[in-house]
Amino acid sequence: MEIKKNYELAPLTTFKVSGRAEFFVAVKNKRELLAALNWAEAAKLPVWFFSGGSNILFSGNQVKGLVIKISGERYSIKGRVIAAWAGTGLTKLAKAAGEQGLTGLEWAYGVPGSLGGAVRGNAGAYGSEIASAVTEAAAYDFKKNKFVKLTNRACRFGYRQSIFKQNKNLIILHVKLKLNSGEPAEIKNLAGANFHHRLATKPKQPSAGCIFKNLEYKNLLKANPALARELAAKGLVRGGKIGVGYLIDRLGLKGKTCGGAKVSQRHANFIVNTGKATAADIKSLINLIKKEIKNKHKINLEEEIQYFGN
Repeated sequence: MEIKKNYELAPLTTFKVSGRAEFFVAVKNKRELLAALNWAEAAKLPVWFFSGGSNILFSGNQVKGLVIKISGERYSIKGRVIAAWAGTGLTKLAKAAGEQGLTGLEWAYGVPGSLGGAVRGNAGAYGSEIASAVTEAAAYDFKKNKFVKLTNRACRFGYRQSIFKQNKNLIILHVKLKLNSGEPAEIKNLAGANFHHRLATKPKQPSAGCIFKNLEYKNLLKANPALARELAAKGLVRGGKIGVGYLIDRLGLKGKTCGGAKVSQRHANFIVNTGKATAADIKSLINLIKKEIKNKHKINLEEEIQYFGN
C-alpha cells in the first residue's frame, strides 16, 4: 500500500475531469483499508471513499484529506450465490453470472463502475435494481471502528438510495448476491440486447451516467398534478417513474454548453465532457438545468451523481 500525494484523479473516473487528491491510496483488502484509516486518523485528515469512479464528480480544486479507492476484483460463485469484493466490476459479475446460468444481472452488462458503488446508490436499469439481488453487505464503520454485516432490509434500499448514502461512515467492502437459475442462451441474449441498446442510446463521450434521478410519479403528482397527468396520458410513466431526460429535452436544453461541458444530444439526462470540461463547468450546467426545470415546472431535480471535495 502506497499513499501518494497531490494525486490526479481524472483517469480514475468516467467523467475524466481533473481533480487532485491531497493524499490518495488504493486499497485491495481489509488490512490495507484499516492501515489507510489509521494513517488518516493519526494525521487528523478527513477521508473520502469511492470505488469504480463512474458516478462521481471531484472538485477541480484539491480534495483535502485522504481519498481512498476500493480497488481490486475478487468474486466466487456457489450455487445461486455470488460473493464479491466491493471493487469488482459490475459487467464482470454480470458476465460471470450469465456463464453460470444465473439470471438477474442482465441489466448490468456494459454498466461501468463497481459492485460497491452500485449497492451504495442502488443502481439499476431496464426496470431492475441491484437491491433485488443483495442478501448481505459487509461494511466497515470507521467512526465506530468495527466491521458490520447488513441484511437486505438493513440496507434500507430505495430509489437510488441506501443506508450507505445516508450514513457516510459505512464503507461497503463485500457483497453477497442471490440470483435465480435461468437458461444461459436466454440470459446471454437479454444481456446482449441491453448492452447494444446502451451503446445506441448513451453518449460515447466521457460522462457520469444519468445526472439526475428520474421523477417518481407519486411525488410528481403531489408537486405538479397537471404535469404528472399530462405525462401519464402520453405514456411516459414507466415503472412508476418518468424520465427526466424528456423534460430537459422539451425545454430545448440538448446541446447546451458551459465551457467544456455539454448536455448530450443523444440523451438529455447526460452531461458529457467534450474534452476540457472542468468540475465548475459541469456544476454550472447542472445548476442551469435545475433552475430551468424549477422555473417551468415547479419541481426540484435531485442529482444522482455524488460530489467530492466540495
